[in-house]
Amino acid sequence: MPSAAPTVLRVLVTLVAAVAVVAQVAYLDSLSWHALGLASPIGARMSGSLVAVMTGHAVVSFVSGALAVVLVLHEGPRQVAARGLALALAAWSYLTAYSGVTLLLRPEAGLWRTLFEAHFLAVETIGLIGLLRFTSIFPRPLADSDSALRATLPPILAPIHSMSAWMRGPRSPWIAGIAALAALWGFTAASGAPLADAGLSPLMDVVRFAAAGLVVVNLRRAWARMDREDAARLTWLVVALAFLTGVLLLLVGGNVLVAVTDWPEPRVAWRPILIDVGLVGFLIGVTMSVLYGGPLDATLTATRIGALATVVTLGLFLAAALEALFTGSLIGLSFRTGVGTLLAFVIVVAMHRGMLRSIERLVAQMPGLQRA
Repeated sequence: MPSAAPTVLRVLVTLVAAVAVVAQVAYLDSLSWHALGLASPIGARMSGSLVAVMTGHAVVSFVSGALAVVLVLHEGPRQVAARGLALALAAWSYLTAYSGVTLLLRPEAGLWRTLFEAHFLAVETIGLIGLLRFTSIFPRPLADSDSALRATLPPILAPIHSMSAWMRGPRSPWIAGIAALAALWGFTAASGAPLADAGLSPLMDVVRFAAAGLVVVNLRRAWARMDREDAARLTWLVVALAFLTGVLLLLVGGNVLVAVTDWPEPRVAWRPILIDVGLVGFLIGVTMSVLYGGPLDATLTATRIGALATVVTLGLFLAAALEALFTGSLIGLSFRTGVGTLLAFVIVVAMHRGMLRSIERLVAQMPGLQRA
Protein backbone atom coordinates (compact mmCIF):
# COMPACT_ATOMS: atom_id res chain seq x y z
CA MET A 1 0.00 0.00 0.00
CA PRO A 2 1.26 3.54 -0.58
CA SER A 3 2.87 5.44 2.26
CA ALA A 4 -0.14 7.74 2.50
CA ALA A 5 -2.38 4.78 3.45
CA PRO A 6 -1.99 5.14 7.24
CA THR A 7 -3.03 8.80 7.07
CA VAL A 8 -5.97 7.98 4.84
CA LEU A 9 -7.06 5.25 7.25
CA ARG A 10 -6.79 7.58 10.24
CA VAL A 11 -8.92 10.20 8.52
CA LEU A 12 -11.46 7.64 7.30
CA VAL A 13 -11.86 5.87 10.64
CA THR A 14 -12.06 9.10 12.61
CA LEU A 15 -14.61 10.59 10.20
CA VAL A 16 -16.81 7.48 10.18
CA ALA A 17 -16.70 7.20 13.98
CA ALA A 18 -17.48 10.90 14.44
CA VAL A 19 -20.46 10.75 12.06
CA ALA A 20 -21.76 7.68 13.91
CA VAL A 21 -21.56 9.42 17.29
CA VAL A 22 -23.23 12.60 16.05
CA ALA A 23 -25.93 10.56 14.33
CA GLN A 24 -26.66 8.59 17.49
CA VAL A 25 -26.94 11.79 19.52
CA ALA A 26 -29.23 13.30 16.88
CA TYR A 27 -31.42 10.20 16.91
CA LEU A 28 -31.73 10.16 20.71
CA ASP A 29 -32.56 13.87 20.67
CA SER A 30 -35.24 13.35 18.03
CA LEU A 31 -36.72 10.50 20.06
CA SER A 32 -36.82 12.04 23.49
CA TRP A 33 -34.84 15.15 24.32
CA HIS A 34 -36.06 17.53 21.59
CA ALA A 35 -33.43 19.99 22.80
CA LEU A 36 -30.42 19.97 20.46
CA GLY A 37 -32.18 20.54 17.17
CA LEU A 38 -29.83 18.31 15.19
CA ALA A 39 -32.78 16.64 13.47
CA SER A 40 -36.52 17.09 13.40
CA PRO A 41 -38.36 15.38 16.27
CA ILE A 42 -39.78 12.02 15.26
CA GLY A 43 -42.91 12.45 17.33
CA ALA A 44 -44.11 12.62 20.89
CA ARG A 45 -41.65 11.81 23.65
CA MET A 46 -41.01 8.10 23.84
CA SER A 47 -41.39 5.90 26.87
CA GLY A 48 -38.52 5.65 29.33
CA SER A 49 -38.06 1.97 28.51
CA LEU A 50 -37.62 2.61 24.78
CA VAL A 51 -35.24 5.48 25.42
CA ALA A 52 -33.20 3.24 27.74
CA VAL A 53 -32.96 0.57 25.05
CA MET A 54 -31.98 3.06 22.35
CA THR A 55 -29.45 4.64 24.70
CA GLY A 56 -27.93 1.22 25.32
CA HIS A 57 -27.61 0.65 21.59
CA ALA A 58 -26.08 4.11 21.22
CA VAL A 59 -23.51 3.35 23.93
CA VAL A 60 -22.38 0.29 21.96
CA SER A 61 -21.93 2.52 18.91
CA PHE A 62 -20.08 5.16 20.97
CA VAL A 63 -17.71 2.61 22.49
CA SER A 64 -17.06 0.96 19.14
CA GLY A 65 -16.27 4.30 17.51
CA ALA A 66 -14.03 5.43 20.37
CA LEU A 67 -12.09 2.16 20.32
CA ALA A 68 -11.71 2.45 16.54
CA VAL A 69 -10.12 5.89 16.87
CA VAL A 70 -7.79 4.70 19.66
CA LEU A 71 -6.72 1.74 17.54
CA VAL A 72 -6.14 3.65 14.31
CA LEU A 73 -3.93 6.14 16.20
CA HIS A 74 -1.97 3.35 17.89
CA GLU A 75 1.71 3.18 17.03
CA GLY A 76 3.81 0.14 17.77
CA PRO A 77 4.73 -3.30 16.48
CA ARG A 78 1.07 -4.20 15.93
CA GLN A 79 -0.11 -0.95 14.41
CA VAL A 80 -0.96 -2.57 11.06
CA ALA A 81 -3.22 -5.09 12.78
CA ALA A 82 -4.66 -2.27 14.88
CA ARG A 83 -5.66 -0.40 11.72
CA GLY A 84 -7.50 -3.43 10.38
CA LEU A 85 -9.43 -3.83 13.61
CA ALA A 86 -10.09 -0.08 13.67
CA LEU A 87 -11.73 -0.31 10.23
CA ALA A 88 -13.96 -3.14 11.43
CA LEU A 89 -15.00 -1.32 14.62
CA ALA A 90 -15.61 1.97 12.84
CA ALA A 91 -17.85 0.21 10.32
CA TRP A 92 -19.73 -1.50 13.18
CA SER A 93 -20.19 1.87 14.91
CA TYR A 94 -21.52 3.44 11.72
CA LEU A 95 -23.87 0.59 10.81
CA THR A 96 -25.35 0.42 14.31
CA ALA A 97 -26.07 4.15 13.94
CA TYR A 98 -28.07 3.47 10.76
CA SER A 99 -31.27 5.10 12.02
CA GLY A 100 -29.44 8.22 13.16
CA VAL A 101 -27.36 8.49 9.98
CA THR A 102 -30.50 8.15 7.88
CA LEU A 103 -32.33 10.75 9.95
CA LEU A 104 -29.40 13.17 9.89
CA LEU A 105 -27.99 12.83 6.37
CA ARG A 106 -30.60 11.23 4.10
CA PRO A 107 -30.94 13.46 1.02
CA GLU A 108 -34.03 14.04 -1.05
CA ALA A 109 -35.02 11.63 -3.80
CA GLY A 110 -32.64 11.54 -6.72
CA LEU A 111 -29.11 10.43 -7.52
CA TRP A 112 -27.70 11.44 -4.13
CA ARG A 113 -30.47 9.52 -2.40
CA THR A 114 -29.59 6.41 -4.43
CA LEU A 115 -25.90 6.74 -3.61
CA PHE A 116 -26.70 7.33 0.05
CA GLU A 117 -28.81 4.18 0.29
CA ALA A 118 -26.08 2.17 -1.46
CA HIS A 119 -23.14 3.37 0.62
CA PHE A 120 -24.11 1.35 3.71
CA LEU A 121 -23.15 -1.82 1.85
CA ALA A 122 -19.78 -0.27 1.04
CA VAL A 123 -19.24 0.51 4.72
CA GLU A 124 -20.10 -3.07 5.68
CA THR A 125 -17.70 -4.40 3.05
CA ILE A 126 -14.91 -2.16 4.32
CA GLY A 127 -15.57 -3.47 7.82
CA LEU A 128 -15.26 -7.06 6.60
CA ILE A 129 -12.02 -6.17 4.82
CA GLY A 130 -10.64 -4.69 8.02
CA LEU A 131 -11.61 -7.77 10.00
CA LEU A 132 -9.98 -10.08 7.46
CA ARG A 133 -6.82 -7.99 7.46
CA PHE A 134 -6.71 -7.99 11.24
CA THR A 135 -7.06 -11.74 11.65
CA SER A 136 -4.48 -12.46 8.94
CA ILE A 137 -1.68 -10.51 10.65
CA PHE A 138 -2.57 -10.75 14.34
CA PRO A 139 -0.81 -11.44 16.64
CA ARG A 140 1.87 -11.74 13.92
CA PRO A 141 1.77 -12.21 10.14
CA LEU A 142 0.88 -15.77 9.18
CA ALA A 143 3.53 -17.78 7.36
CA ASP A 144 2.97 -18.75 3.75
CA SER A 145 3.92 -22.38 4.30
CA ASP A 146 1.11 -24.03 6.25
CA SER A 147 0.54 -27.38 4.54
CA ALA A 148 0.90 -29.20 7.85
CA LEU A 149 -1.90 -27.15 9.33
CA ARG A 150 -4.08 -27.69 6.27
CA ALA A 151 -3.89 -31.46 6.85
CA THR A 152 -5.45 -31.00 10.29
CA LEU A 153 -8.42 -28.99 9.03
CA PRO A 154 -11.84 -30.58 8.48
CA PRO A 155 -12.44 -31.23 4.76
CA ILE A 156 -15.23 -28.68 4.66
CA LEU A 157 -12.74 -25.92 5.55
CA ALA A 158 -10.14 -26.88 2.92
CA PRO A 159 -11.49 -24.56 0.16
CA ILE A 160 -11.71 -21.70 2.63
CA HIS A 161 -8.16 -22.43 3.69
CA SER A 162 -6.92 -22.19 0.09
CA MET A 163 -8.76 -18.92 -0.37
CA SER A 164 -7.28 -17.57 2.85
CA ALA A 165 -3.73 -18.12 1.54
CA TRP A 166 -4.43 -15.58 -1.23
CA MET A 167 -6.49 -13.28 1.00
CA ARG A 168 -3.56 -12.78 3.36
CA GLY A 169 -1.98 -10.29 0.96
CA PRO A 170 -2.44 -6.60 1.86
CA ARG A 171 -4.27 -5.83 -1.41
CA SER A 172 -6.22 -9.07 -1.82
CA PRO A 173 -9.12 -8.25 0.57
CA TRP A 174 -9.58 -4.88 -1.15
CA ILE A 175 -9.62 -6.50 -4.60
CA ALA A 176 -12.16 -9.09 -3.44
CA GLY A 177 -14.26 -6.44 -1.71
CA ILE A 178 -14.38 -4.14 -4.74
CA ALA A 179 -15.27 -7.08 -6.98
CA ALA A 180 -18.06 -8.15 -4.60
CA LEU A 181 -19.49 -4.62 -4.47
CA ALA A 182 -19.39 -4.26 -8.24
CA ALA A 183 -21.15 -7.60 -8.70
CA LEU A 184 -23.79 -6.85 -6.06
CA TRP A 185 -24.59 -3.37 -7.33
CA GLY A 186 -24.51 -4.59 -10.94
CA PHE A 187 -26.91 -7.49 -10.34
CA THR A 188 -29.22 -5.30 -8.29
CA ALA A 189 -29.33 -2.55 -10.89
CA ALA A 190 -29.87 -5.10 -13.68
CA SER A 191 -32.84 -6.56 -11.83
CA GLY A 192 -34.43 -3.11 -11.57
CA ALA A 193 -34.35 -3.09 -7.76
CA PRO A 194 -33.05 -0.13 -5.73
CA LEU A 195 -29.33 -0.26 -4.93
CA ALA A 196 -30.26 -0.24 -1.24
CA ASP A 197 -31.52 -3.81 -1.73
CA ALA A 198 -28.04 -5.06 -2.64
CA GLY A 199 -27.32 -5.75 1.02
CA LEU A 200 -30.31 -8.10 1.12
CA SER A 201 -29.10 -10.15 -1.84
CA PRO A 202 -28.30 -13.84 -1.22
CA LEU A 203 -24.95 -13.13 -2.86
CA MET A 204 -24.09 -10.77 0.00
CA ASP A 205 -24.99 -13.52 2.46
CA VAL A 206 -22.45 -15.71 0.65
CA VAL A 207 -19.86 -12.94 1.02
CA ARG A 208 -20.58 -12.63 4.73
CA PHE A 209 -20.40 -16.39 5.22
CA ALA A 210 -17.11 -16.61 3.30
CA ALA A 211 -15.62 -13.75 5.32
CA ALA A 212 -16.66 -15.43 8.57
CA GLY A 213 -15.09 -18.70 7.41
CA LEU A 214 -11.82 -16.95 6.55
CA VAL A 215 -11.76 -15.28 9.96
CA VAL A 216 -12.21 -18.66 11.67
CA VAL A 217 -9.43 -20.24 9.60
CA ASN A 218 -7.07 -17.32 10.31
CA LEU A 219 -7.72 -17.45 14.04
CA ARG A 220 -7.31 -21.22 14.10
CA ARG A 221 -3.98 -20.94 12.29
CA ALA A 222 -2.81 -18.21 14.65
CA TRP A 223 -3.84 -20.28 17.68
CA ALA A 224 -1.99 -23.35 16.37
CA ARG A 225 1.23 -21.39 15.79
CA MET A 226 1.25 -19.14 18.84
CA ASP A 227 4.21 -18.74 21.15
CA ARG A 228 4.02 -17.49 24.74
CA GLU A 229 3.70 -13.82 23.76
CA ASP A 230 1.09 -14.59 21.11
CA ALA A 231 -0.88 -16.69 23.58
CA ALA A 232 -1.17 -13.79 26.01
CA ARG A 233 -2.78 -11.69 23.26
CA LEU A 234 -4.91 -14.35 21.64
CA THR A 235 -6.36 -15.29 24.99
CA TRP A 236 -7.81 -11.78 25.21
CA LEU A 237 -10.10 -12.92 22.40
CA VAL A 238 -11.12 -15.78 24.69
CA VAL A 239 -11.78 -13.22 27.43
CA ALA A 240 -14.02 -11.27 25.05
CA LEU A 241 -15.93 -14.40 24.03
CA ALA A 242 -16.18 -15.55 27.66
CA PHE A 243 -17.73 -12.23 28.66
CA LEU A 244 -20.23 -12.26 25.80
CA THR A 245 -21.09 -15.93 26.39
CA GLY A 246 -21.52 -15.28 30.09
CA VAL A 247 -23.99 -12.48 29.38
CA LEU A 248 -25.96 -14.74 27.05
CA LEU A 249 -26.05 -17.43 29.74
CA LEU A 250 -27.42 -14.89 32.21
CA LEU A 251 -30.03 -13.89 29.64
CA VAL A 252 -31.16 -17.52 29.26
CA GLY A 253 -31.23 -18.07 33.01
CA GLY A 254 -33.19 -14.86 33.58
CA ASN A 255 -35.74 -15.81 30.92
CA VAL A 256 -36.27 -19.21 32.52
CA LEU A 257 -36.72 -17.70 35.98
CA VAL A 258 -39.21 -15.07 34.76
CA ALA A 259 -41.18 -17.70 32.82
CA VAL A 260 -41.43 -20.07 35.81
CA THR A 261 -42.36 -17.45 38.40
CA ASP A 262 -44.77 -15.44 36.21
CA TRP A 263 -43.23 -12.30 37.66
CA PRO A 264 -44.25 -9.11 35.82
CA GLU A 265 -41.77 -7.84 33.32
CA PRO A 266 -39.62 -4.97 34.66
CA ARG A 267 -40.36 -1.55 33.24
CA VAL A 268 -36.85 -1.39 31.87
CA ALA A 269 -36.27 -3.71 28.90
CA TRP A 270 -33.40 -5.56 30.56
CA ARG A 271 -32.80 -8.11 27.79
CA PRO A 272 -31.48 -5.78 25.06
CA ILE A 273 -29.58 -3.75 27.67
CA LEU A 274 -27.90 -6.92 28.95
CA ILE A 275 -26.92 -7.87 25.39
CA ASP A 276 -25.49 -4.38 24.90
CA VAL A 277 -23.39 -4.83 28.04
CA GLY A 278 -22.10 -8.10 26.61
CA LEU A 279 -21.23 -6.43 23.30
CA VAL A 280 -19.37 -3.61 25.03
CA GLY A 281 -17.35 -6.12 27.05
CA PHE A 282 -16.64 -8.12 23.91
CA LEU A 283 -15.43 -5.07 21.97
CA ILE A 284 -13.19 -3.96 24.83
CA GLY A 285 -11.73 -7.45 25.17
CA VAL A 286 -10.90 -7.64 21.46
CA THR A 287 -9.28 -4.21 21.59
CA MET A 288 -7.23 -5.18 24.62
CA SER A 289 -5.73 -8.04 22.62
CA VAL A 290 -3.96 -5.41 20.51
CA LEU A 291 -3.29 -2.63 23.00
CA TYR A 292 -2.60 -4.34 26.30
CA GLY A 293 0.91 -5.46 27.15
CA GLY A 294 0.85 -5.67 30.93
CA PRO A 295 1.19 -8.60 33.31
CA LEU A 296 -2.50 -9.53 33.59
CA ASP A 297 -3.09 -13.24 32.97
CA ALA A 298 -5.75 -13.19 30.26
CA THR A 299 -6.24 -16.97 30.46
CA LEU A 300 -7.06 -16.76 34.16
CA THR A 301 -9.34 -13.79 33.51
CA ALA A 302 -11.26 -15.66 30.81
CA THR A 303 -11.55 -18.74 33.03
CA ARG A 304 -12.88 -16.75 35.97
CA ILE A 305 -15.37 -14.81 33.86
CA GLY A 306 -16.70 -18.04 32.38
CA ALA A 307 -16.81 -19.77 35.77
CA LEU A 308 -18.61 -16.87 37.45
CA ALA A 309 -21.17 -16.60 34.65
CA THR A 310 -21.77 -20.35 34.83
CA VAL A 311 -22.30 -20.27 38.59
CA VAL A 312 -24.74 -17.37 38.36
CA THR A 313 -26.63 -19.08 35.52
CA LEU A 314 -26.82 -22.34 37.50
CA GLY A 315 -28.16 -20.28 40.39
CA LEU A 316 -30.89 -18.85 38.16
CA PHE A 317 -31.82 -22.33 36.96
CA LEU A 318 -31.88 -23.54 40.57
CA ALA A 319 -34.13 -20.63 41.52
CA ALA A 320 -36.49 -21.47 38.65
CA ALA A 321 -36.60 -25.13 39.70
CA LEU A 322 -37.28 -24.31 43.35
CA GLU A 323 -39.97 -21.79 42.41
CA ALA A 324 -41.68 -24.44 40.29
CA LEU A 325 -41.36 -26.92 43.16
CA PHE A 326 -42.62 -24.66 45.94
CA THR A 327 -45.37 -22.79 44.09
CA GLY A 328 -46.60 -25.75 42.07
CA SER A 329 -47.64 -27.73 45.15
CA LEU A 330 -45.51 -30.65 43.99
CA ILE A 331 -44.56 -31.44 47.59
CA GLY A 332 -47.94 -30.82 49.18
CA LEU A 333 -47.03 -27.30 50.30
CA SER A 334 -47.48 -23.97 48.59
CA PHE A 335 -45.06 -21.17 49.39
CA ARG A 336 -45.17 -17.57 48.30
CA THR A 337 -43.41 -16.67 45.07
CA GLY A 338 -39.85 -15.66 45.82
CA VAL A 339 -39.11 -18.22 48.53
CA GLY A 340 -37.43 -20.55 46.03
CA THR A 341 -35.35 -17.69 44.61
CA LEU A 342 -34.24 -16.67 48.10
CA LEU A 343 -33.30 -20.25 48.96
CA ALA A 344 -31.36 -20.61 45.68
CA PHE A 345 -29.51 -17.36 46.47
CA VAL A 346 -28.50 -18.67 49.89
CA ILE A 347 -27.33 -21.99 48.41
CA VAL A 348 -25.26 -20.35 45.70
CA VAL A 349 -23.66 -17.88 48.12
CA ALA A 350 -22.79 -20.71 50.50
CA MET A 351 -21.35 -22.98 47.81
CA HIS A 352 -20.04 -20.56 45.19
CA ARG A 353 -16.36 -20.86 46.11
CA GLY A 354 -16.32 -24.63 45.67
CA MET A 355 -18.35 -24.37 42.46
CA LEU A 356 -15.99 -21.74 41.05
CA ARG A 357 -12.92 -23.82 41.84
CA SER A 358 -14.45 -26.92 40.25
CA ILE A 359 -15.39 -25.09 37.05
CA GLU A 360 -11.99 -23.36 36.87
CA ARG A 361 -10.20 -26.70 37.20
CA LEU A 362 -12.39 -28.18 34.47
CA VAL A 363 -11.75 -25.27 32.10
CA ALA A 364 -8.03 -25.23 32.88
CA GLN A 365 -7.77 -28.82 31.62
CA MET A 366 -8.82 -27.77 28.12
CA PRO A 367 -5.82 -28.26 25.78
CA GLY A 368 -5.89 -24.78 24.25
CA LEU A 369 -5.96 -22.99 27.57
CA GLN A 370 -3.29 -25.26 29.01
CA ARG A 371 -0.99 -24.23 26.23
CA ALA A 372 -1.82 -20.54 26.65
